[in-house]
Amino acid sequence: MQDLQNNNGQILELFPTPIYVTQLPDTLGSIIPWLASQEMYVDEVDSANYGERSKNAYLLDEPEAKDISHHLLSHVNQYAKQLGYDYDEYRFGQSWLSLKQPGQHHSMHSHPNSLISGVFYFGEPDKATPAIRFHKTSVGVNTSTMSPKMVKDKKNHKYAQESFQVEFTPGLLVLFPSYLYHSVPVNKSDKVRASIAFNNVPKIGLGEEKNLTELLF
Repeated sequence: MQDLQNNNGQILELFPTPIYVTQLPDTLGSIIPWLASQEMYVDEVDSANYGERSKNAYLLDEPEAKDISHHLLSHVNQYAKQLGYDYDEYRFGQSWLSLKQPGQHHSMHSHPNSLISGVFYFGEPDKATPAIRFHKTSVGVNTSTMSPKMVKDKKNHKYAQESFQVEFTPGLLVLFPSYLYHSVPVNKSDKVRASIAFNNVPKIGLGEEKNLTELLF
């Protein structure tokens, strides 16, 4: 800790949540025709809003996805090291194609039974096409519904944000801890929002045998 004798005080940034973003090579666009051929499943809960996902929920395990899967896992490994995880290799849990038509969205949620989650975006660029929004939460509850505006609104400062939105860019990869709550804002463009979403777990499993927390896959 820095010297606190200067009476200026110090901000301690407690429990930060690092998000990983990068742009993948354009050459991976060759997989798009294969993705376009996937049979889609309409969400039975709220098909009018939530859109479609591929019937194949293990998309990145297919031979056709070998190249992009290799790139994604290399970034997952890099991100995991930055998070301090001590596993040598990771593998995909489930992975699926997600399509959001104009006017559709997805409500706030997290991904259980997973360590690291990610989304890869592709398709036509449009400023009105949303990518993903992360939410500040407390024990799984959106704090924005618990904090009435009792004082004048704060400036747009990082400590005042209740949510943070990542903008859509074709080729963008976003990785985040699976426990982090996120949503898809309403697609206000006239284009389809297309992405591959996926979860990752350590290849050897989770936990430790000696601590009785081991989970093998």
